[in-house]
Amino acid sequence: MKVYRLGKVSCMLSTTLFHAMAHLGYEGLILCEPEDTYISLGYFDKAEDIIDIKRCKELGIGIIRRQIGGGAVLLAPGQVFYQLLLSKSKVPFKIEEAYRKLSQPVIRAYKRLGIEVDYVPINDLVVRKSQRKISGQGSGDIGKLFVFVGNILIRFDPDLMAELFALQESLREKVRKSLWENIGWLERELNKKVDSQDVEKILLEEFSKDFNFEGYVEVPQDAFELAQKLKEEMTSQETIFEDTGRRHSSIKIREGVYVLK
Repeated sequence: MKVYRLGKVSCMLSTTLFHAMAHLGYEGLILCEPEDTYISLGYFDKAEDIIDIKRCKELGIGIIRRQIGGGAVLLAPGQVFYQLLLSKSKVPFKIEEAYRKLSQPVIRAYKRLGIEVDYVPINDLVVRKSQRKISGQGSGDIGKLFVFVGNILIRFDPDLMAELFALQESLREKVRKSLWENIGWLERELNKKVDSQDVEKILLEEFSKDFNFEGYVEVPQDAFELAQKLKEEMTSQETIFEDTGRRHSSIKIREGVYVLK
């Protein structure tokens, strides 16, 4: 297994690249941080039920639908992504067991960064002291690989997230308040600046305790080429507005906290 440490990437590569790598069968760990700000929809999300498409266009915020689960998330600079691509034989069969096991390096990384966090089924990490969600995770099969992804929130903008939800204006302030109450990030919890390179370094050290990585390598050119093709597909109107059959009567803030629409 290889390590792909990319630093800051643009053009939605922080989402499309791990899809491309998985489709091509490259196992390993990708670490990166987006330079752009955009919405990533979960595979089963109904876009127009969750996101204000018009407002996203007005603000120049792109939308992409990923091929794995989890909820709609706002991706932006100040988030360090960990994307683990594994042979399915290396992952527990039960999805909750997989989340619990693969979350352990991230939990240890947060502890080294100064925050005690707990795993809350099925895919949240919550600050023990404040009970604020500090990481949402997603997983799924892409090609022949199992993909587990998440992010370390160094900083986050709840006000922007609230503005992008598809809501009646009477509910927007309620959602904004709930986001501020229930979402945490490193600089908020620690009350100090945090460097993304330090976060990447600690994440790599903790994942390396559980997985045998062979060292750093460059991303193969065929993965970059496929990532560009996937971006066109994953941001197309057909994909964004695909009817998955799911209906959303509430906005999920974190596990156990919902705002009814």
